[in-house]
Amino acid sequence: MNGRPAVLSAPDPGLVRRLRRTRLFATALLAVMAIVYVGTTWLASPSPYVAAIRAFAEAALVGGLADWFAVTALFRRPLGLPIPHTAIVPARKNQIGRALARFIRDHFLVREAVERRLARANLAARLGAWLEEGNNAARVGRDLGQALAWALREDGGGELRGALGGTLRSAFDDVSVNRTVATVLEVLTTGERADLIIDQLVAFSRSELEKNRVTIRVRIHEQSPWWLPKFVDQEIFDKIIGGLEELLDAMAADAAHPARAEIKTRLTSLHDALAADPTLAARSRALKDELVAHPAVRSYAFELWQRLRAELAAALADETSPLAQGLTREIGALGARLSGDAKLAAELDDWLKQLLLHVVDNYRDPLSEIVSETIDSWDATATSRRIELNIGTDLQFIRVNGTLVGGLVGLVLYFGGLLF
Repeated sequence: MNGRPAVLSAPDPGLVRRLRRTRLFATALLAVMAIVYVGTTWLASPSPYVAAIRAFAEAALVGGLADWFAVTALFRRPLGLPIPHTAIVPARKNQIGRALARFIRDHFLVREAVERRLARANLAARLGAWLEEGNNAARVGRDLGQALAWALREDGGGELRGALGGTLRSAFDDVSVNRTVATVLEVLTTGERADLIIDQLVAFSRSELEKNRVTIRVRIHEQSPWWLPKFVDQEIFDKIIGGLEELLDAMAADAAHPARAEIKTRLTSLHDALAADPTLAARSRALKDELVAHPAVRSYAFELWQRLRAELAAALADETSPLAQGLTREIGALGARLSGDAKLAAELDDWLKQLLLHVVDNYRDPLSEIVSETIDSWDATATSRRIELNIGTDLQFIRVNGTLVGGLVGLVLYFGGLLF
């Protein structure tokens, strides 16, 4: 990878102390064997017992030194000497990372392995139980609110907002106004909804007629000839208003009234015209484009978005706001529902498993490459040190075992030489 090596976090002090203790123990044991060997070779009086001890110490010293060299050569050059095939981990860090990535890809990120694991995992139930525990729902709500607030901030998420804005504009351009209105009209005038709308229209007409009685009477008087007697104006007013009131009352009382049927027929005709008339479609699109391009509309939409964005961002960033609390409450309710609704949990569980399997089937190579690319970015010396801290304690016990086993082998050889 290009760029400077990634900086690893500080090592665990507990691991550092444990490695230091085991290394000191292995080194001290090796030093004891060296002292015993020197003492039994040049200081002690010759005897069969001294010879056996010397054989043990000599072989233990050889075994311990060999294992010290092998363990040290994994992570650094022994005594700093440029011996071939030493400092293996820092020298071959990138190859080790790629090999580890291939191993994960071929043995872990495979459909069969993931499928077996998922078969035993009830993901939806675990998610529901986790959301119900402690403040987990609040934490998820807080994190989600902060993410949304960041996306809405003026100085953050600009590219995301630009992409979303372009997508919304493209989707809006593809909307057929006449077909949309026709669809809405069809939904509103199908079945019982048509009668409900007509009932509302009748009630509205009755209310408006009652509120405008005086206005209508004045207009009749103004439009009638001057020579016409006033009682005739009143008679005309009474006939018109009375007829309208009788019609509206009859429509309200009779669901099969011919006027109601006529309204439904006209609505159906309007729906068909909106859905199929190419001229109307062209006009509606031209009107939509003109409306969207109008400076006043664009200015108002921008101002409205700015105000809405600021209000939403502030509400989402404030954990005590009704919006943030409502978001947290809904997330907690989702957890409770997943725990109590077995059917919903099963459907979500199946969807999550299919999603994970899809990711494994289609993205196993990029996922495994994360491992190799991450290791490539690490500093070789720091990586070697981190690996040594995690497995070095066991490797130091290999040194201890090598020292003791070497000594026992020395004893076996010594007594074997005496026998044969």
